[in-house]
Amino acid sequence: MNKKVCLVTGGFDPLHRGHIEYFKSAKNIADYLIVGVNSDCWLQRKKTLAFMPIDERIAIIENLTVVDEVISFNDDDNSACAAISICLEKYKEIIFANGGDRGSSNTPEQEKFNDDSRVDFRYGVGGENKINSSSWLIKNFTDSFIESFLPKGLSKVSTIQAPWGHHTAFIDDKGFKVKQLNVDSGGILSLQKHEHRSEHWVVVRGTATVEVDDIKKDYVEGEYVFIPFQSVHRLSNNHEMELIVIEVQCGAVLEESDITRLEDSYGRTSD
Repeated sequence: MNKKVCLVTGGFDPLHRGHIEYFKSAKNIADYLIVGVNSDCWLQRKKTLAFMPIDERIAIIENLTVVDEVISFNDDDNSACAAISICLEKYKEIIFANGGDRGSSNTPEQEKFNDDSRVDFRYGVGGENKINSSSWLIKNFTDSFIESFLPKGLSKVSTIQAPWGHHTAFIDDKGFKVKQLNVDSGGILSLQKHEHRSEHWVVVRGTATVEVDDIKKDYVEGEYVFIPFQSVHRLSNNHEMELIVIEVQCGAVLEESDITRLEDSYGRTSD
């Protein structure tokens, strides 16, 4: 009798309790659990850094009793299609199990293997609510590290979630503020203007599509954009990679209240 094989994939960087529950749930629907571990380059594209190198992550996962096999694979296309193909070379059919934040609409592997009867897609494995997140763990660590080096009198403001991604103010002082804008793939900020401040943007990751008054242009890593007082502007990410922009605000009013929205894709009138 052929054994029932389940494949799960991810960065697992660092490994946490939510991953263990994910592995256990996947093993419960199969006889044999394979874990595909994403590359360091994939982590850098997704989260800007690999906290633990792939050899370390593989070594840890291999020693979990719930795991039967660990594989690495080519993820240059930002998918686990290569991992599925590796498994199909060894086994007649597999279950490809995905966690609660994945569905058929955001799983690129579904498009390639949807008509392949050898692949059974399962969603919500491990529960639909995240117990923890590698990104959360790394963010908490880096936030604490950065805050410990800030000059006295300056403070790191907590991260604010937005429908297009999130933004964090690292320095908030009289007359200026330094922020980091993380814009998800497909994310688009509102068409807006400010009455009391100008902004300076530097693209540090990805490609930014920027509208300033009647000019629309793409900017890549290392390029700079100036947003004058009262200029109508918008920032968007039309690419797969997360967009990260460092923003320096200068002016008399640096609050979110100094935003006049002219158009918003998410139906907002204020933050």
